Amino acid sequence: VGHSARDTYEMLHKRNVEMTAKPFAIGVRIEHDQAVIDESQYGVEPSSLGLGAAEYSLVYHDKETGRTAYSFCMCPGGQVVASASENGGVVVNGMSLYARDSGVANSAIVVNVGPDDFGTHPLDGVAFQREWERKAYELGGSNFHAPAQTVGQFLGLSPAPSVQNSTYSYEPGVVNCDLHDCLPPFVTSVLERALPYWGRRIRGFDDPAVCMTGVETRTSAPLRMGRNEERVSPTVGGFYPMGEGAGYAGGIMSAALDGAETAILCMAKYAKPN
Repeated sequence: VGHSARDTYEMLHKRNVEMTAKPFAIGVRIEHDQAVIDESQYGVEPSSLGLGAAEYSLVYHDKETGRTAYSFCMCPGGQVVASASENGGVVVNGMSLYARDSGVANSAIVVNVGPDDFGTHPLDGVAFQREWERKAYELGGSNFHAPAQTVGQFLGLSPAPSVQNSTYSYEPGVVNCDLHDCLPPFVTSVLERALPYWGRRIRGFDDPAVCMTGVETRTSAPLRMGRNEERVSPTVGGFYPMGEGAGYAGGIMSAALDGAETAILCMAKYAKPN
């Protein structure tokens, strides 16, 4: 099950598959000239050292709220991509090109959310995601253009550059909007404090002209399907929840490992004796 297979979630819930709401994270995609990240991370142009495009990993623990903001799925030399799986919603994601040579670095910057924010019904997290994805869709013009804003605009700096004067890669395009209108205030307030903090760690990270595009809502599954020590659903016999969509992984590699481990247990259970 993929973490965006919402129709499958609904079908399995109706068929009594045990599942519970779980935390995930939402936010935006931020883009920088790759040279800015390379210079901050390496101090020199990377090809002079035989290095590829630089990466980064950032975390900010917010004392005011107890929430954490962090970079997620950082993509050097790539682009921001449209990832909506339903009509009427805008979702962004990121990817790196094979050679990591687009000249643009992008990453999600997200804040943790949980059942205390959106409810404890197993599908409440899905409804929460949809709410902000629909707002992003409407802000972008209801044509799959994405809402975007520069860091300067987001932080309320004056004057602040507009998105049209910044670097962005999302297609079919972006519309300069206030990202506070498509994210909950308990997320935007943490990002407002995180950006200057990260700017002190990566030179230029919080440059006022840097573009942020919304919304990133599919960082991980919004629910977890129950399973016992044999990795079988406790409510539906013979059903093996596994991988990212079942709530047991957070990416390609961890999903593959969870699937492999489940397959090994399954084979051991049903293998014929020699």
